[in-house]
Amino acid sequence: MVFNGSYGHTITNTVNTMKTLTYRSMLLSAAVLLVMGVQGAEPVRVRSEAAKRTQQEKALDRALNRHLFFPLDTREDMTGDVYVSFVIDKEGRVVVLDCQSENQRLRDHVMRKLARIDIGDNQDGVWRTTHLRIHFRPEHTQG
Repeated sequence: MVFNGSYGHTITNTVNTMKTLTYRSMLLSAAVLLVMGVQGAEPVRVRSEAAKRTQQEKALDRALNRHLFFPLDTREDMTGDVYVSFVIDKEGRVVVLDCQSENQRLRDHVMRKLARIDIGDNQDGVWRTTHLRIHFRPEHTQG
């Protein structure tokens, strides 16, 4: 007796079709339940990460962007990374806890710039340690 396998192939197709129909039914049921649940629910108000930030943190970001830029006024090698950790004191000034770089001139540049930052009074006197990696490289001009 020779069996050509067509009967087994038909059973496999039928099983796959049944699985597909079952999955579709489950998905449709879940979607209906979800829509029904959403209609009666209050909207969830999720504050974005930006909204959670305090005015002081926003002021710090503005100050960092204003003061920490690539030093264009020197011909020395001012490329590399600077790793800095700091807090903000009660007067709103940056207190550097640690500052490291393989490029000493670049490290000194960052220290001078951070010393200029004043974000206003930090009345709580509490500030979590901020850790930054600042990557200095010249921008390439197209032309």
